[in-house]
Amino acid sequence: MVITVEIALAAGVLTSRPDAASDRPVTAAPASTTLDRGEEAAINALLVARASALLRRDKDAFLAGIDPKATAFRERQVAVFDNLAGVPLGEWSYDARPDRANALPEDVARGYGARVWASEVEVRYALAGYDALPTVQQQYLTFVRRGQRWYVGNDEDLRDSGLATARNLWDFGPVVADRTPRVLVLGHPASRPLMAELKALADAAAPRVTAVWGSWRQRVVVLVPADADEAAALVPTAGDLRQLAAITAAELDATGGPPLGERIVVNPGPFGKLSAFGRRVVVQHEITHVATRAVTSDATPYWLSEGFADYVGYLGQDASPTSVARELTVEVRAGKVPERLPGATEFAPDNPRLAQAYEASWLACRLIAERVGRQGLVRFYRAVSAGPGDSDAALDSGLRSVLGVTTEQFLALWRQYLRTQLAL
Repeated sequence: MVITVEIALAAGVLTSRPDAASDRPVTAAPASTTLDRGEEAAINALLVARASALLRRDKDAFLAGIDPKATAFRERQVAVFDNLAGVPLGEWSYDARPDRANALPEDVARGYGARVWASEVEVRYALAGYDALPTVQQQYLTFVRRGQRWYVGNDEDLRDSGLATARNLWDFGPVVADRTPRVLVLGHPASRPLMAELKALADAAAPRVTAVWGSWRQRVVVLVPADADEAAALVPTAGDLRQLAAITAAELDATGGPPLGERIVVNPGPFGKLSAFGRRVVVQHEITHVATRAVTSDATPYWLSEGFADYVGYLGQDASPTSVARELTVEVRAGKVPERLPGATEFAPDNPRLAQAYEASWLACRLIAERVGRQGLVRFYRAVSAGPGDSDAALDSGLRSVLGVTTEQFLALWRQYLRTQLAL
């Protein structure tokens, strides 16, 4: 089971020239959302030095940018630096966003006893050999001026305002890597056995996905958090993940560029309860999402995205319709045939009928493949995804062009197909 999470991003860089005002000592503690040009330049230089220190593994230089009085934050940053040692970083940078500065709560600002400034900061990082472009995430940092220097004071001061810094595996413990040329698995040391299994499954699944979908980058990054709570922290927009064995997350650039930060996040509890068959299907399903992500759009119905991933996931497996669609089989045999294809809300992780939504979608894609062939299904997916933003119009256009039927006609065919395949 999977939900593809899309996060729109906007780019921004803080640049300015130094100003003599930055040399003036500050003893008051105003909470301001504005900086003069000298302060902007000083904060920009701080972030550049911080990123450079991390990439060259200079711990002392990395910690030199932490507020000397922020003891707890410093301890967390020591842990993050150490935890990143096993991660193959090819790029890391920070871009402050002065246009997204935020006023700190007055009691928080006063607690620093110095001039403070809080703002969104975009962190860009790339995993060497696996990310074509850097992932972009948001942090919400407090900057503190003590004397003539600026420091980073915290990354959680705006959490109660709903502005939470993005978290990664390295925020929760040491990270180790297991890899092949096309698969990178990141997790904690205790997860090494599961990581090795996932590496093998993903490496075997990638060419199977290619055989159906065609050309894609064939680079897969799998994250293995310690538990469901950690998984939820890695994909906070996905909701309750306790039912899901895995989830695929990608970030979309607001300018229309290619997807960024494609990650398969495996939920160890539910995944560990699956049979060997189920694990193969899940991994192949997730990699299908990675392969199709560059084409999938707002016009792509959820049922098509999820049904196609299941269709590819089950290819090559010994699976009959009634063995795969067990919950839906019970309902169809009781005379409860769905009236329509599943909508976006039916794929919410906490939907008690989540299984039926996936099963109905898989059978819809299976029907299409039976009528126009496997490559016809791929053409249909691409045609609908390239359609107008209105998913209903895009679906109807794709059905007419590839299958020669209207949406209403396809619904009738699909409902009859459910009866034929499940009510045996």
